[in-house]
Amino acid sequence: MIVSEAKSVVEGMLAPFGVDRFFDLVRASRSVEQAGGPSHPRAALLGSDPQSTLLAAFATHAQILDCHAVTPCGPPPGPADVADASAFRALIEAYHDRGYTVRIPEVRALAAPLLSFTRALEALLCQRVEASAFWSRAGARAKIHYDDNDNISIQLSGRKRWYVSTDPAGLQNTWRDVAEPQPHLERHRVIDVGPGDLVYVPRGTPHSVASTTDSLHVSILFTPLTLRSAITAVLDHMSDHVRPYRATAAAQISGVSGLAAELQPVIVAALAQLTEQARQPGFVEAALNKRANREVGKLERLVPAGTPLPKLTPDTRIRHATLAMVHLFDAGPVIDLALPGGHLSIHAGAARALAFVTETPSFDVRDTPGLAPDVSIALIERLIAAGFLELDR
Repeated sequence: MIVSEAKSVVEGMLAPFGVDRFFDLVRASRSVEQAGGPSHPRAALLGSDPQSTLLAAFATHAQILDCHAVTPCGPPPGPADVADASAFRALIEAYHDRGYTVRIPEVRALAAPLLSFTRALEALLCQRVEASAFWSRAGARAKIHYDDNDNISIQLSGRKRWYVSTDPAGLQNTWRDVAEPQPHLERHRVIDVGPGDLVYVPRGTPHSVASTTDSLHVSILFTPLTLRSAITAVLDHMSDHVRPYRATAAAQISGVSGLAAELQPVIVAALAQLTEQARQPGFVEAALNKRANREVGKLERLVPAGTPLPKLTPDTRIRHATLAMVHLFDAGPVIDLALPGGHLSIHAGAARALAFVTETPSFDVRDTPGLAPDVSIALIERLIAAGFLELDR
């Protein structure tokens, strides 16, 4: 999935928002809603019957259920192993009978539209995107809270009412401050949603949700690049090249007197050196590129490892695998090719061929530039084994 394809997928799901308009809102940390209606493509993110899609996953998801309630009438009944979809429904109804909304995590792979949308977001963000489904009865309500990730919530069935703070998003770190006050909704707006409607809530924004009918929505969670993460990427890049940044600063912390005074000038000097290096042309770009490369390699592999390789000839037609993505980092003598599930190291002499292969959605093996036919075949075999390419049948 090259960037233009990813943008097209995301734009289709966010329409009438454009991708750039949406990410402007993300950059500004502004909540927003977008009407869609039951005919909008996002209403079918979990298929035409989202309840059936979820229930069909009884073997993998009944054991990982989560729940929440403001005033439950008993302890939650699970999670638990169940025998079939009917038993899974009965388990969910037992949660509902006690006043709980059921959260079903890790649902992104249960339906092709949702998997395509989340993978496209990953291609644009260069980091993990998660999705959970929330299944509620009429009258269920969540306590006032905020999320640690930005949240694209899409209503699939029924109706919900959102109460979203109009104060600036807190953008809290993922760890909680023990002295942090409880979130509140003294200033908020009310958003009513139905199937196909979307609500975007930035991380750290207090909100609550009430089900006005039996309802089901999916929350798509991600965290954009923060300034803290960007600075960390620059520091990581520096430490890859300058040994003192990797040296032990203190062998012992507890009980050591004067440690702060000893380390302060060392830290100040290191930060000054880092600041000076960050001013050099290309340094920050390389640091962010390297970070993106690492994050792509951490993503979930979609093609099972060990898939048998096809017999290739120069005339074999090849294409990018469905939902495949890749990130290249020039490491000098080698190119680090990050793909969901890991990395490949490719000799820098194949740079022209790699650029062609990763930017061209479909091609013949013989079209690969700059390599002998047997080397082209070997390269493409590695990329098929890694899940990036497949036969174009």
